[in-house]
Amino acid sequence: MNFIYKTIICGILATFLFASCEEKDERTVFSHSTPVIESAAINPSAFVYGDSITITAKVSDPATPLSTLEMKMIVNDVLVATQSIRTAGNSAEVSRKFKVANVAELPEDADVEILLTLINVEGDKTTGTITGVKGKRTYFDKLYAVLDDGQVFTLTSQGAKTDKYQSEDILLKSNSIRYKIAEKIAADNQIDYSGHVWGYAGGTIQLVDETGDYITTTNSSLKTIESIVFDTYLFNTTISGEAFDPNAITLNLDDFTDVTMDGETYKKITLPLTANKKLGLEGDLASLDVVFNPDYFDRTSANEVKFLGTDGDWVIHYNIVRKMVIINQPTPAFPDVLFAVGFGLGYPTKVTEDVINTAYPDKHRTTTNWERRANCLLDYILFRKISDNVYQGTFYMPGDHDDYASFKFFEGLNWENEKGANDYTFTGEAIISPGGGGNWDSAAGMEHTHYRMTIDLAAKTVHTEKFTLP
Repeated sequence: MNFIYKTIICGILATFLFASCEEKDERTVFSHSTPVIESAAINPSAFVYGDSITITAKVSDPATPLSTLEMKMIVNDVLVATQSIRTAGNSAEVSRKFKVANVAELPEDADVEILLTLINVEGDKTTGTITGVKGKRTYFDKLYAVLDDGQVFTLTSQGAKTDKYQSEDILLKSNSIRYKIAEKIAADNQIDYSGHVWGYAGGTIQLVDETGDYITTTNSSLKTIESIVFDTYLFNTTISGEAFDPNAITLNLDDFTDVTMDGETYKKITLPLTANKKLGLEGDLASLDVVFNPDYFDRTSANEVKFLGTDGDWVIHYNIVRKMVIINQPTPAFPDVLFAVGFGLGYPTKVTEDVINTAYPDKHRTTTNWERRANCLLDYILFRKISDNVYQGTFYMPGDHDDYASFKFFEGLNWENEKGANDYTFTGEAIISPGGGGNWDSAAGMEHTHYRMTIDLAAKTVHTEKFTLP
């Protein structure tokens, strides 16, 4: 009796499962056919980039249900809009509002290429186009360059239907600015984001809202900025002014701009420098209390230094409290430099621990750490390439607050190709003891002073000696 009952139940279950599988596997198959785009239009047919417009279309396929209408809108080989519109049934009338992008290099009165693809549920496609649509630019009487320090400069139109807007009668003792370009500003000189605003986002200059960053424009050949020109077609800025004489550059803090990094104040300038050329020093920089990074500068006198790096653009930072000058390329990278990352090292300075700690509580002569932030100079020490595979760095070690240092060398700030201490032979001052994980650890009993270290990546040797600041 029990057997018969179980057999019946199993039979019912098998039948149910079989029926379920049949239902799951079944799909209505339609015949292949050609869907039809009966009509399609863009309204308005002439629009301004950045506007919202509408696409309408009437589509059908008597044999097979429709699936999707796809649209691409292209101007000057730039994709400015896409749409994917569901089209259920054998016929549909669709209407969809969307916004056209306003990006760089969109011409005035341009023919807009609009590509349509109608797809049915079997994947059959029909393509079509919409013609006679024009894209137009926006022109302004004036724009405003709004600097990150609050200064505002009016940029006036350079003519009818021009893309260039230029400042008048300005003077900035700098060769670099951070700014946004705004169509409108409020009474308090704040940006009114209801109008066009150009800023920096996603790695490019583009129209932004409040979340967009400031644009940075630098011309290293300039001593001052006397003109700002913004191009609304190319989305770029040109600055001009008094030029430096590359053969007679004098460093004066009046020509530097103020910046803050990690809570510390700096003066900053970008300059075109030539190897082994001498730079004059004026004002505070002529003080012998100021230490120029000795790996890149030879202090030849109180009012002169010789540059030891390679030809090119260089960014100079002067730390006001620490009284030290740090220099690097706009984007320092291996093989031009090697990065010492870790804790317990500091760039050379004559300023004492208590002076630094008074200005910046809980900060010290040593500054490096494992965070290796690219936008914070003191997180790491740059070692300059002085010959093939050979790098030199000068630093203070260890900190008075912590009798210990531990670091590693890398080819980049993302842990690229680390150099383990266990792989190297050491000569000179015994300040390093290989630590766990290949770290470069300060040796017990070492003197707290400045050192110069030379590392040969090919020979796997390291030489260290004490260094007396000039």
